[in-house]
Amino acid sequence: MTSTYMVPMQPAVRVRPAVETAPVTVYGNRWCGITQMTRRLLDRAGVPYRYVDLDLHPETARRLRWMAGGDVRNPVVDVGGQLLEQPTARELQWALARAGLL
Repeated sequence: MTSTYMVPMQPAVRVRPAVETAPVTVYGNRWCGITQMTRRLLDRAGVPYRYVDLDLHPETARRLRWMAGGDVRNPVVDVGGQLLEQPTARELQWALARAGLL
C-alpha cells in the first residue's frame, strides 16, 4: 500500500567544485628547449597544464625570482603547490604521481 505522503528518498549527490585552473603550471620561455621538453612530457602523459611565457609576463618572472631568492632556472613547474625548478623527467613524473595526476 502506498501513501500519498511518502516521498521516495533520493540518494545524496556530491558535487565537486569546478576546477578553475589546471593543477599544473609551467613557467618558462618559448625559446627554452627544456621548457618545450617538459611541455611535451605533460602532453604525452595527458596531464592538463597552464603555460606562462615569462617573456610575455615579466611580473611573474620577478615573483618567481623573489620566491627562489635569486636567479631562476627555466622551467619552473608548479605541481599542486610544489615548485620544481628545472625538473628532470623522473622528478616531474614523481611529483605528478604524488599529486595523483598520473
